[in-house]
Amino acid sequence: MKPGDLRPESFASYPPEARTLAAKYLAVFQRMPIILLALILREVIQYDWSFPAEREKLTGQLDLLVGMTDASFAALMSLFNAIPLPNQLSTLKWANQPQPFSERLTAYLWTQHLIDDYHNATQAYQTFLVRALPQTRPVTPRWTFVVIGRGSPKLHRPLFQPLATHGTLFTQVDSRGALEVLEAALRERAHQYPMDYGHWYIDGGDLLQAEAVDSRLTFVSYNAPVPAAKREFTLLNRFSREAGSRSAPGPEAVGSYISGMSPEDLDLTGTSSDVPLRRFQVNLITQGAGCQIFSTTFVQWAARECLHRAQPLTLFARFATRQCNAPMEQLLSRDPLKQPQDAEGSLIDADMGAYYTWINQSRLPGAEEARFLAWFEGQSVACAISPTLPEGTSSSQSINMEQILKQMA
Repeated sequence: MKPGDLRPESFASYPPEARTLAAKYLAVFQRMPIILLALILREVIQYDWSFPAEREKLTGQLDLLVGMTDASFAALMSLFNAIPLPNQLSTLKWANQPQPFSERLTAYLWTQHLIDDYHNATQAYQTFLVRALPQTRPVTPRWTFVVIGRGSPKLHRPLFQPLATHGTLFTQVDSRGALEVLEAALRERAHQYPMDYGHWYIDGGDLLQAEAVDSRLTFVSYNAPVPAAKREFTLLNRFSREAGSRSAPGPEAVGSYISGMSPEDLDLTGTSSDVPLRRFQVNLITQGAGCQIFSTTFVQWAARECLHRAQPLTLFARFATRQCNAPMEQLLSRDPLKQPQDAEGSLIDADMGAYYTWINQSRLPGAEEARFLAWFEGQSVACAISPTLPEGTSSSQSINMEQILKQMA
């Protein structure tokens, strides 16, 4: 089937809202090259459980394409149309199953040495979108709090060095009540600027019962989905055994199987209102390398995906210790919550994770007005990045967390 052959019934297997969206933009889909269309349909088919920011970004992109002249549209698509597509790919069920098609397409592009052409085409397309689409700035500057080192000893080397070049390093922070001050700031912002998936609390351990009762916040913790991760490994082993009885499954088949897992497959139950969050957790478990194994990786990846996809006004990411390293066979089979903890290694992980989180925040609209704070939990060192604070400076003045937040405001 070619894009011009698409009809509303071509999307009969899509979730309800995705079907409606596909029907609305059917005319522009019919004009696209398959290579790009499959990429966009991967987002369309997940529309029902996308975050508000993702929905806005997708519909803005499609509205832009609808309004283009024929000549401008043809020029934008020319790089994609220049990539040859064999008949055996174009005859696949790319409309109903865009993810498996994309995986087959990637393998083809690599084997035919066309991957650079594809990357050039997608880069040109993304550059066009960035220039043409207006940036939706947040209603108030974003704030991100990263707390590291819970259960870890002091390191015999400085912390927050990459971050310190962009802000102020405080070395004499009074840690008494500091965690409570940060949590109160998160809740206050959620109360002042209520929005769906606008304020997140990500924890590398288990959430306290008192933390998880605020309906204005979105909570994600490492300990909660560990059973789902173990379930994923069980299902993947079963799939490999069953497929191996016929022939060894290729990486594309394994990737398609994993990407098709649902919250129900992983025993992540809930209500219709929390489907986006449960799908988010599935993506963390199935797509994030190491998220199933190390809590520090989980927090770093969850913060990255949260900022990229939900674009929240407030993010609180709290690292904890992770299990000690071991051969991969052991890591994939044992319970990560019942292992000895690598406290020092966890702190090193979290220090770098804080820096990566700042980088991801810096890629969002309004980054020049955003605030970022990293603090070693229970200790006297913190780094604050804000347009109200000088860059690359250090302060040895005695100060508490509430005073730091006031200086950042």
